Amino acid sequence: MSDLNEIMIYDHVCSIHEDREQSLSLAAAFLKSGLDNWEKCLYIGSEKEISERLERTGVEEKYFRTGQLKIARGETEPEERLSLIRENLELAMKEGYRCLRVAQEMRPHEKLLEYEAELNDLFMKNPALGLCLYEKKLFDVQILLRAVKAHPGVYAANMLCENPHYLNPLEDGAERELQAYLGTLIDKTTLKKQHAECETRSREILKEKTKKLQDSRDAIFNMLKDMDESYKKLQKAYEDLQTLDKMKDEFISNVSHELKTPLISIKGYGELLYDEKQGSISDEQKKSLEAIIRNADRLTRLINSILFISRLQAGKIEFRFEPVDMDEIINICTGDLKGMMDGKQIIFEKAVQKISRVMGEKDRYIEVLNNLLDNAIKFTPMGGKISIKAWDEAENVHLIVSDNGIGIPKEIIPKLFMRFYQVDASASRKYGGAGLGLYITKNIIDAFHGRVWVESEVGKGTRVHMLLPVYKETI
Repeated sequence: MSDLNEIMIYDHVCSIHEDREQSLSLAAAFLKSGLDNWEKCLYIGSEKEISERLERTGVEEKYFRTGQLKIARGETEPEERLSLIRENLELAMKEGYRCLRVAQEMRPHEKLLEYEAELNDLFMKNPALGLCLYEKKLFDVQILLRAVKAHPGVYAANMLCENPHYLNPLEDGAERELQAYLGTLIDKTTLKKQHAECETRSREILKEKTKKLQDSRDAIFNMLKDMDESYKKLQKAYEDLQTLDKMKDEFISNVSHELKTPLISIKGYGELLYDEKQGSISDEQKKSLEAIIRNADRLTRLINSILFISRLQAGKIEFRFEPVDMDEIINICTGDLKGMMDGKQIIFEKAVQKISRVMGEKDRYIEVLNNLLDNAIKFTPMGGKISIKAWDEAENVHLIVSDNGIGIPKEIIPKLFMRFYQVDASASRKYGGAGLGLYITKNIIDAFHGRVWVESEVGKGTRVHMLLPVYKETI
């Protein structure tokens, strides 16, 4: 009954109950609310029943002792009730209470409606609020209806309702009832019109929304149509690019093969002359032949790299998984590149413990290590140092190629394994190279289920790590 708090000072409210239990429960809750809010409370009705109900509701004895709560007999005449209410109202003001709160059991009486009119006048003009409790079984329905209409407010269904049919019982009832009836008709007609207007507006809004949805659907359809056309154009462009890429790969492959044939002859005849198989030569001539052979080897490696990439992209390379001795690979590669290291007076160190054989192909690992050593030699200054370390680590061989060269900036390291990417991309191209070595290295290591990564610091050198899976015999 939390909505009892809606009954305020100057309110005169009635409630109708099916039985006495409902009436007493509401009265007790109404009075307790006033006691909790420093209001003087008066109950007119059965003293015993309301006292028991108040005790169950939690009202303390002190309210009776202090006089804040008073209970009077309900059998008194209307004039006596009015006198009692006025007397307690005067006491409430003298004793400093907020107001007087009155709850009373209503009894059938010939002056009932006149009494209600007097109550209306009293509550509307004084700091007081009243609740008249009607039990249905005690009253004739017509009298009860008139009594309800005599109250500005009705407490029903646990809420305070404003009484639209409120009538002062002392005024001309017929005229007021007629006006009230006409008012009800006008209200109903007005509501009907408002409902019709709402329906019309709803249809208009629905029509507008439908049109917007239709426009949105058309716009989406046109957008999808444009996207489909764009997709087809992109698809055709992609196919054209694939064709051009294929033609480019075929061209590179053909040119590489064509270049390889004369290179073999150049290197072969150069080695014959260098070995003095066709007559003795001077030291100056030997140096020139060394340069020819060295550059022929370099060009051969470049052509082989281009051919490898071409075949890799075409899916024509098949990797074999065989046991490979990495110690042997290291010796072969360092032997092949010894001349380049000696030419720059580079100190080479090898620290290889007894390591397991790894899984892969001998020729592929030679290509990988040659690429790494070639880069190390290229970026290490005269008199620098290069080292190779290798050891078993769990189910892998961990191999590191280190140098104390120029180093690589941090932001560049993630790009090192991209095709054609070069650390030295300046116009002067001081260090040369095609940017394929590390790209090929990563593809080969990945194919053998290994890992490769780079650590470097500018001015201090670079370390290339490889984790190569150990070869396991299959039964």
